[in-house]
Amino acid sequence: MVMPISLPIELTSQDWKRILVLGSQQRSNELKAEVAKTEKIIAGFKVRFGMSLSRLEEVGLSADADFETHEAYIEWHSWENRLKDLQHRLETLQNLEPDYVG
Repeated sequence: MVMPISLPIELTSQDWKRILVLGSQQRSNELKAEVAKTEKIIAGFKVRFGMSLSRLEEVGLSADADFETHEAYIEWHSWENRLKDLQHRLETLQNLEPDYVG
């Protein structure tokens, strides 16, 4: 049987702070795992193209690059953007935690 929870839940400030810290730590761990996965995927693109994305943007794709190569290039951009987003979110959570510890 599921017990309904009535809100607002009355907890002490210390309890709410602890919940926030534990939740942010858990989410930080999840984001770190997503960052690692994303970095691994990006490393695969670096191997495939033999250079970083910024270098590839400097030299450009070869004139005879096929459709799959263009698709991979676009996908690589997507993963790089995803990595920046994850890193920003992780940094935000890590900056939040010290404010609520104790």
